[in-house]
Amino acid sequence: MARNQAQDELNRPTSTVIGYGFTIHAARFTCNENESMRVDGTVIGDIDIDGLLNVSETGRIDGNVSAGSVRAAGRIFGNVNCRNALHLAATADITGDVLTSTLIVDEGSVFTGRCQTHVVPDVI
Repeated sequence: MARNQAQDELNRPTSTVIGYGFTIHAARFTCNENESMRVDGTVIGDIDIDGLLNVSETGRIDGNVSAGSVRAAGRIFGNVNCRNALHLAATADITGDVLTSTLIVDEGSVFTGRCQTHVVPDVI
């Protein structure tokens, strides 16, 4: 995936918000195909979303993440699998293994784990 396509994915509008101060306990949290989600509070459990997952500076996820793209400025304690792009902002703190096609890392972010990149095949 070209870098500008990955950036377009990271700039999609948000359709679901887990607000600051809220904690959601779920075995698995899923969203529909075109949905995107922002986490300002805490999610305890796995997240599976086809679109963009945006974890703000106050956001925390204790579980594995599978998403089209992830923009992380908060904390994720679990493995992250992104089909498109993973952007670690300067305030991000990720503990877990990462699998993504595009990795963008800002200075100051913390990542503890292994990272593997893969190529997303072109759709004809």
